[in-house]
Amino acid sequence: MRAHHTAQGHPRSRVLIPDSAHGTNPASVTLAGYEVVPVPSNTRGMIDLAALRRLVNSDVAGLMLDQPEHAGAV
Repeated sequence: MRAHHTAQGHPRSRVLIPDSAHGTNPASVTLAGYEVVPVPSNTRGMIDLAALRRLVNSDVAGLMLDQPEHAGAV
C-alpha cells in the first residue's frame, strides 16, 4: 500500500480495521508505521457501513479485512 500511494504522490498514514479483527491485525499495521483506525461493528457483528463511510478520507491507505470474519457472523 505504501509503495503504491507514494508512487502516486499521495502517501497516506491510516489503515481502517474492524473492531472485531484479531489483535495481530492492528499490531501488523502499527509495525508497518500506519495509524490504526477502528471501524465499529453493527448489531449483527458486521462492519457498520455508515461508520465506514464516515471514516474513509484521503489519508486512508487501506482497509484490512479478514476472511472468514473472526466474529463468527454469517
